Amino acid sequence: MTAQIALLLHMHQPDYRDPASGEPIMPWVRLHAVRGYTDAVVLAVEEGARPTLNVVPSLLDQLERYAAGGTDPWARISRIPAEHLDGVQRAFINQRFVHGHPTMRRGSSRYRALEAMAAAGAVDDAQDLRDLQVWSNLAWMGVVARRDPFVAGLMRQDRGFSHPQLEHLMSVQDAMVRAVLPLWRSYAHVSCTPYTHPILPLLVNFDHAQRCLPAPPDPVAFAHPADAARQIREGLDRSAEVLGRRPAGMWPSEGSVSPEVAAIAAAEGVRWLATDQGVLERSLRDGPPDLRRAWRVEDTDLHIIFRDRSLSDRVGFQYASWQGEAAAADLLSSVRGEGVHPVMLDGENPWESYPDAGEAFLRALYRSGRVIGVDEALPVMPVGHIRRLHTGSWINADFAIWAGDPMDRAAWRRLAALRSAYEEQGRPAAAWPHLRAAEGSDWFWWYGPEHHSDMRDLFDLLFRRHLAAGWAALGRPAPADLAHPVWTDLIDGAQPR
Repeated sequence: MTAQIALLLHMHQPDYRDPASGEPIMPWVRLHAVRGYTDAVVLAVEEGARPTLNVVPSLLDQLERYAAGGTDPWARISRIPAEHLDGVQRAFINQRFVHGHPTMRRGSSRYRALEAMAAAGAVDDAQDLRDLQVWSNLAWMGVVARRDPFVAGLMRQDRGFSHPQLEHLMSVQDAMVRAVLPLWRSYAHVSCTPYTHPILPLLVNFDHAQRCLPAPPDPVAFAHPADAARQIREGLDRSAEVLGRRPAGMWPSEGSVSPEVAAIAAAEGVRWLATDQGVLERSLRDGPPDLRRAWRVEDTDLHIIFRDRSLSDRVGFQYASWQGEAAAADLLSSVRGEGVHPVMLDGENPWESYPDAGEAFLRALYRSGRVIGVDEALPVMPVGHIRRLHTGSWINADFAIWAGDPMDRAAWRRLAALRSAYEEQGRPAAAWPHLRAAEGSDWFWWYGPEHHSDMRDLFDLLFRRHLAAGWAALGRPAPADLAHPVWTDLIDGAQPR
């Protein structure tokens, strides 16, 4: 049998909804909807491939809100006639409307010129403002979107857009966003994560990070395995409600697993988990770390499939600079012999860096007839035995990004304070959605030195708002430390980078 690729594409954005208004404060769900969320599935169906689409349930919530007519600040400002923009709105456009990977601007001389102007705060003329309004949305249009003659025409035009053209572009975008959930419901090969994408082993017990990291000088008292179970259970339930079928498996948030998480997932009816080969290599197992095996965790009926890191990272981080067909040929030629080779990666962000939004690569890969999903792969994979599962994630098989920095732990202590109060007051139902949102991994991703974003301030603000809303639901005032960014009260004076 020719070697096959078990491809999992993980569709994930944080829960951007402000807990007071319910409105997302950042636009990335809407913008990815007209690119990766649509293209990955449409191209697979057109070429007869069957990759696994892994979804985050809180992302489903946000897509539902947009489909029902919801909006966000970026979309609202995009629709205002440029001549009517006030000073605050003009400043917002200069600060926030050049975004996404630089490759998305490379094909437009006008967008590149506007980028330079915006960096100096110099986009002020009405035509310049309108062209930036258009390009901040137009650049995100992916493979399927560009089939629309109107969208393709705007890309050729490049500049001098009219307000009616802007309005029509936003209408095309709205229609595509509304189409995402029906598209996903029609697709049979789906898995999910826990509800708000938490790092499950840290919910079970933050001290378990010491299994893969040095003991921190400032420990965090957080140990709530019931939350991990609830995030899994509610994630499965919500996915079934929205997509019409209950997933059999999960890519746990950031591929984060532990023996306790495996046992909890199995008890909640999860049949398989997926994570990185580094976890397999560090686990106590029978036999060599063969990625072509599905590995059963001792004392459970749960199987884990481990991603081939080299193959997966080529797609996510290297092939964008290749010619698409050549990249697909390289991947396929690297999958030699027989068996199933797991390739798992972010399903949305990579295509920003591909000049054609990934079309040539995905079509060539899908057309090979060798791409299947995890559910289809598991019955034909030999089974190995894990005696002791390593505690870690897909990144370096540890939790350094979410727990290793003092800034991370300062955020966790704010979360722990709310969780303790929630327990003391008998776990009132009104507080759980806010606590659940604050448990998501994404807030901790941006604390510490590992990652940079010009919008780190917004991620910090949203994390603190989720916590404050939880305190309000408990009928108690929020602690004073939620009034300012997490990093401002650290002893070493650490600042965002």
